[in-house]
Amino acid sequence: MTKNRCAAPFGYTMEMGQLKVHPHEGEIVKAMFTDYLAGASLKNIAEDLAGRGVEYLPGQSDWNKSRVKRILEDARYLGAGQFPALVEETSFTVVQARKQERNDRKVIQPESHISLITIPVACAACGTAMTRTHHTRRKITEAWDCPCGARVWLADGDLLAGITEILNRLIADPALIMEPEHETDEAQQLEVRRLQNEIRRQLEGFDLDRDTVQHDIFALAAAKFKSLPNRATTEMLRAAFEKSAPLNFFSRALLEATTTQVLLGGGGVFLKLKNQQIIGKDDENADDSPLGEDRNADPSQA
Repeated sequence: MTKNRCAAPFGYTMEMGQLKVHPHEGEIVKAMFTDYLAGASLKNIAEDLAGRGVEYLPGQSDWNKSRVKRILEDARYLGAGQFPALVEETSFTVVQARKQERNDRKVIQPESHISLITIPVACAACGTAMTRTHHTRRKITEAWDCPCGARVWLADGDLLAGITEILNRLIADPALIMEPEHETDEAQQLEVRRLQNEIRRQLEGFDLDRDTVQHDIFALAAAKFKSLPNRATTEMLRAAFEKSAPLNFFSRALLEATTTQVLLGGGGVFLKLKNQQIIGKDDENADDSPLGEDRNADPSQA
């Protein structure tokens, strides 16, 4: 069936001056909506159409994501004006919502520079892991969301620069790394006392079970060791920064070797080192960082 593409979009044909559904293309348009709702991406649909040699213009079948996107967004397929309906309104509405959702929550691609951060990014307010989201309609398009409701707007480049600034601060002055004040957990103290009393009771008894006593002695040693401050870790951290040259670029290796979490909130970026010390870009932001954040504040909207 010959059709005038200038007068009719894909899926329709002009016959005697009237718009009608093209029998073959109309089914393809319906399938595009169905496939997208089933989970196919714009790229998947474009590759499928191109692979099958479906022509959108005579002799042209090189489909791409943009062409598929335009069709999925075209309200004429609902039956607007002179166009016969090809797609149900419910399906069209759901497709638009799904597209927006996918756009707002893009997966970080492996080649993206933000993927260099391989340790958890967590909320400074509650310590829960945060999820990076993408919002195309804002000046700052990247945000980090926490299940607690906190949201931190921070461009990827600014996050990497903030981390690098803290690492360089520690390279310049490793003495900033200190042994955090150690507070023995009450449960650990109770366990130590329980094991001490149990060992004493067994040693003073008449029916000594050597294997049980040996097991409890080892358990006591482990409990006492767990309650000790980890000075070795602090020394290891200082040595790592002393050996490192100032960074001109973000260093994934140094971050992984010294840090357990990147913390966002309290107005800045913080690193939680492997000795549990929290440190920021300056003295005001170092250790005991302010917890909490303007939960939905977008600096680009101020």
